[in-house]
Amino acid sequence: MNGKLTTTLAAALVAFVSMATVAADAHAEKPEKHVLKIASLAPKGSTWAKSFDKTNRDIQKATNGEVSLKIYAGGVMGDEGAMVRKMRTGQLDGGAVTSVGMGDIEPKILVLQLPLTFKNYGELDYVRDKMSPTFKKLLADKGFVLLHWGDVGFNYVFSNTPVSTVGDIKKTKMWVWDADPISKAVMEVAGVNGTLLGVPDVLPSLQTGVIDAYANSPYGAVALQWYTKATHVTNLKLAMTIGGLIISKKSWEKIPEKHRKVIMEIADKNGKKLLKDIRKDNKRAITTIKGEGIKMVQPKEINAWLDLAKKTRTNLQGKLFPKSLVNEMLGHLKAYRKK
Repeated sequence: MNGKLTTTLAAALVAFVSMATVAADAHAEKPEKHVLKIASLAPKGSTWAKSFDKTNRDIQKATNGEVSLKIYAGGVMGDEGAMVRKMRTGQLDGGAVTSVGMGDIEPKILVLQLPLTFKNYGELDYVRDKMSPTFKKLLADKGFVLLHWGDVGFNYVFSNTPVSTVGDIKKTKMWVWDADPISKAVMEVAGVNGTLLGVPDVLPSLQTGVIDAYANSPYGAVALQWYTKATHVTNLKLAMTIGGLIISKKSWEKIPEKHRKVIMEIADKNGKKLLKDIRKDNKRAITTIKGEGIKMVQPKEINAWLDLAKKTRTNLQGKLFPKSLVNEMLGHLKAYRKK
């Protein structure tokens, strides 16, 4: 082999090795993409769904596309009980759930949903801020990470006959969320045999007359179109329906540590905005409801309503959550009201 050919072959070999090395390095340095599957009952186009979409865009931008969310809205992954089961088995990474989903993971968090506890959002915010470290630890101990709170709002009773007293509820065919122990306890104390259904089954049941009354926030009733099947709403903030965006700890720990802090910051920022937006939506929804001719019913026999709430709390203490947790919540509430 002559010297010229040897030199040419050597140069070609060096070039080939260099190209292969560059290609291998490029492949090795390519970051792994993490797509988090998140489910929610919130319908597409709702304020909740829009917030989750924004959080997805913000996370993708902040992580250079290494982390993103795939949102399954409108209950396509089933009711919240099904969502939690799928999070535990790894079919889902997380969920935007209400108190029912959170309660399925850790029932003690439902203490915030005891009836007639909070009169306004200021009280809720103060108490929850004080107790958030406790709630986050309770979720963490069960294998979940709370990214942010995201409430549904204050529940009101919607019906097709006026409900002004506790006794009036017995005249209705009341819906009770089949996975909500608080609602079940309230109806038990009230002596009402409610119809147990999952959220996706409520509208069809209203349309067919299986039920003719339900509890929901004004915006929740409008977003889910339940308000079209009601003629009255009781002007009483029966209970707060809390919620939040959670992710399994197993999925969270798969995300590179360098991204977790910024993801948490984005979630916190968007979560706070979501709370403000939902509260505005609930206020607007009341106007919408009135505009549709739904009559506002003023509650009567307030002491009976308060007694219903007190008996429900007493019945659940020691069963669903310890009395010490209830007392802690009431202590913070008392401190806020003193201010």
